[in-house]
Amino acid sequence: MTERLDALPGEVRALVQRTPASGTGTETLIDADSATLAPLASAFKLYVLLAVADAVTAGELAWDDQLTVDDEARSLPSGELQDAPTGTTVTVEEAASAMIAISDNTATDLLVARVGRAAVTEAMAAAGHSDPQTNVPLLTTKDLFTLGWGDRAGRDAWLNAGTDERLDIQQGIDAAPLAVDVADVTPTAVWVDGLDWFASATDIAAVHEALQQRSDPVVRSILGANPGAGLTFDSAQWPYIAFKGGSSPGVLTGTWRAEAADGTELTVVLLLSSSDPGALTAAQGDFFHLAEDLFRLAA
Repeated sequence: MTERLDALPGEVRALVQRTPASGTGTETLIDADSATLAPLASAFKLYVLLAVADAVTAGELAWDDQLTVDDEARSLPSGELQDAPTGTTVTVEEAASAMIAISDNTATDLLVARVGRAAVTEAMAAAGHSDPQTNVPLLTTKDLFTLGWGDRAGRDAWLNAGTDERLDIQQGIDAAPLAVDVADVTPTAVWVDGLDWFASATDIAAVHEALQQRSDPVVRSILGANPGAGLTFDSAQWPYIAFKGGSSPGVLTGTWRAEAADGTELTVVLLLSSSDPGALTAAQGDFFHLAEDLFRLAA
């Protein structure tokens, strides 16, 4: 398996761990630079879900609270909510489900707006992220599209700005409809300029663990709705699989936390990044087939 990881293009960060049903004696099956930060693309939405779950636990939010789509809230696909009519309402649970199952960007930004950017970075710290300040101030998906593929002067201003100035820039982005179209999103790896969300494979394993430790049946259901990227897993062997992946130009991620029928837990985190987006696109099949095989090996 390590040879197959090494054959992938770009930078590979990976962590595969198996914990027996007793909960002790976790075994690391694969560790490839697992402590080094890497861009996450949509896998950062695990931290948004954790912030939402913690707000629900604290009584600051309820799963049936309503969120409203307006022109300022719309982001670009992936997802569907960006096409909803102005005034459409969804519950927090519906938005969180869409954020994880179909990686809905507009749903994600609605949730970030509701709990606040700071709450998401606080959730990173609470989950044991090795350097949450890397993601301060937190980007929304609308921020990413605007700064990454919008007006070049806006990106330059962001890159040269301090934290307070970046917060001012974000306020301006929040207040206006998205000025970037799908056609503007060219295959350019903007993560190399820091325009993404960053964590290590170890960090992502920890946030999966934190989400399961919340013991919230809504969270478990949301995470288990889509086992991942059309892959085939043995449901008798693995009756529960939590998944969140992500992709953007030059970034490909897949993260799983599974529970076997005998109580064994398996965590698989694969983070792939390159300054050459085309190389990652060509390797996508190999990347996800590797994940399938890792599950077979662990079984």
